[in-house]
Parts: sequence; C-alpha cells; structure tokens
Amino acid sequence: MNSRPSFRIGAGITILGAILFAAGLSRSRALESVGAVLLLLGAALMTDSSSRTIALNTFREAIRHKVLYIILVFSILLIGFAAILGSISIGENDRVIKHVGLTTINLFGIFLAMFVGVNLVYEEMERRTIYTIIAHGVPRRDFVIGKFLGLLLTIVFNFVLMGAILAGVLLITPEATLHGAIAYAVFLSMFEMMIIIGFAILFSSFSTPVISAVLTLAVYIAGHLSDDLLDYIKILGHEAYAFHSNLMTPLLKGIYFLLPHLEEFNAKSQAADPETLQLTLFPVGYGLLYTALVLFLACVIFSRRDFR
Repeated sequence: MNSRPSFRIGAGITILGAILFAAGLSRSRALESVGAVLLLLGAALMTDSSSRTIALNTFREAIRHKVLYIILVFSILLIGFAAILGSISIGENDRVIKHVGLTTINLFGIFLAMFVGVNLVYEEMERRTIYTIIAHGVPRRDFVIGKFLGLLLTIVFNFVLMGAILAGVLLITPEATLHGAIAYAVFLSMFEMMIIIGFAILFSSFSTPVISAVLTLAVYIAGHLSDDLLDYIKILGHEAYAFHSNLMTPLLKGIYFLLPHLEEFNAKSQAADPETLQLTLFPVGYGLLYTALVLFLACVIFSRRDFR
C-alpha cells in the first residue's frame, strides 16, 4: 500500500472524479466535465518520482528510435500528399486535407504503439536491465506506469508536431480553413492512443513483441468496429432471429461492453465541418477510466511474472 500523501490525495480525487463522471453521464454534462478534469488531476498526483524518471528515460530512448523517425517522416509525407490530393479535388480540398491529415496522425500513433510500445518491456528484459531497476527498489507497478507515461509523452510530442504541420498546410492552401476543431480532434486522438498504449504495455507484459503487436492492432480494429457490433446485436433482437438471439446476444453484449469504444474519439468529421462541432469531455473521462483498468491489469500480470 502506497503511503505517500500525494498518492492518497490523488486516489481520493480520482475516486471523486469517477463518481462525478458516472453521475454526469445521465444527468449533467457539467458534472461529466468536472469528473473528467478531476480524473486527470488525480492520475497526475498518483504518479511518483520513480515513475516519472522511468517515463523521461523511456521518452529519451523512444525519440532516438530509428523506427520512430521512419514513421514520422512517412506521416509528414502523407500530410504533404493530402495537400496535393486536396488541390485536385474540386471544391473538397479543405475536407480532404483535414481527413487525410488527421487520419495520418492517428495512424502514426497506432504504428508507434505497435512497433515501439510493444518492445519497451521486452527490451528491458532482453538487456536484463529490468533486474537492475528492480534491485534498486523500484516497484514493478512504477516500472509499468513509467513505461506507459514515457511512450504517451512521445506520442503527445509528435502529435503536437504533426498537428502544427497540418495547420501550416491548411494555412498555405487556398480555400482551406484552419479552425479550433483541428486541435480538438488531435486532442481526442491522444486519449484514444492512451488506451492503445495501455494495451500495448499489457500485451508486452506477458507476450513477445510480434504477438503483442498483432493483439494491439486487433484491439484497435475491434474498438473502431464496436458500434457495428452493437448494430448487429440490435438486428439479433428482431423476432426473425429469436433463436440466434437467445444464444448469441448475451455473449455479444459482453464483448461489446469489454471492447474500447474508439469511435468516441473520432472527431474528423467535426473537424472537416466545424459547424457540427460539439465540445464534450466524455471521451477524456472514458479514456482515463478505461486506460486505468488496462494498466491495473498490466501491473498485476507484470508483478507476478517470473524473470528467472
């Protein structure tokens, strides 16, 4: 049990935030927003110095990773290609640039999680540096959280960079408009990647990098198809499918509620058409709560792993 005052205060704020967020889902958007902010504040207070040190070291290692630069250069080229594609799209250059640019930023995050994130824990074990870290009294929980925060910091840094490049492309492109909805879409993508990174760390805590990468990609795809699964469940509820409904509906509903609903973080359409923009902090609270559960599971599994 952690005895640090900041940890206890952070845990209390997190619990309060979760309660307010849950209450706000059915009653008040204001409560929902306050709960999301408290969740973010509580999570920040619960991290300690060892987690932050590991996070900074992980960030330094990640930004020196060759794969990162390959993905980053490819992503920047895609954003540039979006400008060319937009110029040949009659009357749709603004929408095309925003959609392709934001999709590129999102794909950068998933590729980074797949090719860099899944190796963070594995490489420490391969180099046997994990023994030194644990021997110095660093709890395994702090190691997992530190690796997560380091990769998250890397993604945030690069998302801001690519978001600025996309904004520059929009500024110099005729008939294209720059709106705050772009920043909002990138902001939500960060919380989507928070969940994906959590799964990458979870899978890498008990599996090889290749299997972890495949599982991480599977979660990303399934998370974006969760709404389609819900539509299928509704179809099964029709009388014509009563027999199949009795067998499959409970199982599919369970899968639906377990899957991350990643479409909640998709604001590309709103960014392309700012008039439809509806600001909400629900994705923030949802992302924080879901990530906390995934990281908790990762910490439990990693704490029981035998390194011998």
